[in-house]
Amino acid sequence: MKSFRNALALRMAGHGLALFAAVGVASILALRGILYSQLNGTLLHLAEVEAQAGAAAAGSDFQFHEGVLLSAREGSAVELTRYAQLWTSEGRSVVRSRNLGADLDLPRRTLEEAKAGRVGWGTHVWQGRRIRSIVYPLALVGAAHHDHLLQVAAPTEPVQQTLTRFSALLAVLTLLATGGAFALGRRLAGAALQPTAEITAQAESLTAGTLSERITAHADVEEFGRLVTVLNRMLDRLDGAFQVQRQFTADASHELRAPLTVLKGDIDVTLKRERTAPEYRETLERCREEVERLARLASDLLVLARSDAVVPLEHVAPVDFRALVHRVAARFESTASARGVHIDVAAEEAAVSGDERMLDRVVSNLVDNAVKHARAAGTVTVALVRDGDAALTVQDDGAGLPNEHLPHLFERFFRGDPARRRSEGTGLGLAIAKAGAEAHGGRLEFVGNAPGAVFRLTLPSGANGAGP
Repeated sequence: MKSFRNALALRMAGHGLALFAAVGVASILALRGILYSQLNGTLLHLAEVEAQAGAAAAGSDFQFHEGVLLSAREGSAVELTRYAQLWTSEGRSVVRSRNLGADLDLPRRTLEEAKAGRVGWGTHVWQGRRIRSIVYPLALVGAAHHDHLLQVAAPTEPVQQTLTRFSALLAVLTLLATGGAFALGRRLAGAALQPTAEITAQAESLTAGTLSERITAHADVEEFGRLVTVLNRMLDRLDGAFQVQRQFTADASHELRAPLTVLKGDIDVTLKRERTAPEYRETLERCREEVERLARLASDLLVLARSDAVVPLEHVAPVDFRALVHRVAARFESTASARGVHIDVAAEEAAVSGDERMLDRVVSNLVDNAVKHARAAGTVTVALVRDGDAALTVQDDGAGLPNEHLPHLFERFFRGDPARRRSEGTGLGLAIAKAGAEAHGGRLEFVGNAPGAVFRLTLPSGANGAGP
């Protein structure tokens, strides 16, 4: 994995290098312009001085100011030498300064500009050296030299040497500054990451047994407060899920232990002495009831486990929801009739997409729950309407649900009537119904008491049933 600290340091160094390089190039160009501007100014000044001084002299009588400006002193650098030469407008040499052993080169373009009465400038190579020249028409200062041109030149090595030394200095400073930016970036990244390291250390110290603890490091710092808040919220959810899982495991263990205890007790009592065939049959029937109860509980637990794991539904296909509702209602007719309860079904045409067996179980749980809680000789109303989504309402005319039970309606193993804890159901019916509805992209909700409990199951028409 890449180091954020090194990555940030490299990014700072890269940006610093780009910035320093841009500043360096701009500085070199600016210095080059300044140096050449000064050189041009010096050459123009010398040309004007020499032109004014020799304005009255004719031809070869033209005299130059030989001295430090035109001839190198003993021990001085040759690059400081300035050259001067007088030409005719046809390009013939008239007189040159003593420090010239040979004629200067007179660039044609510069000569043409001077003949036109303008000061000409040029840079060219002479005797293997680059020189900068000005060609000054003497006609600008007097008629005696209307046909003469004055050339003053200087080597450009001093300018190039200065630029070279300045460029080398900038390169060294750029490298040093880039290294400093890298070191600064690492230091700043280390300081910036220190709070995250402390938050990470606190998070790593949490275990399954300490999920109730919370992260406090840098919680009061604006930049890290949100991170700490998000992590603590995540810990709240994990702690809640862990507690629910622990409670679920305890409840499941209790529910499994009860029928197993009954089975063991019945078998132990029966085996203590010889029994008649009817007695053995009675024992086996009781054992079968407990085995069936265990099978239902195992099936319910499997459904809930699949819903927790968000396992895709099996056998997804179009379902005639209206026919399914009528089929479930008919299945509970005998159970309802035993209590004198009438099931009233009013269903519109509705089609959904999903697992028909799961939807059958969801509707069955709702109808079974309503039949059990309806008053004797009462009515259970089942209504299916389609208004975009398919909405199934199941209502009994019993006493309704107490307010204190409402927060726990869809909790696993919750039973509102303690007297029914052992004999009837596992307390998983509504939890399974809610999980099944959500697996189909729908929802199950308790609407209220009117006066009996009213539950509404809503499923999207054409839902793909692939999970929530």
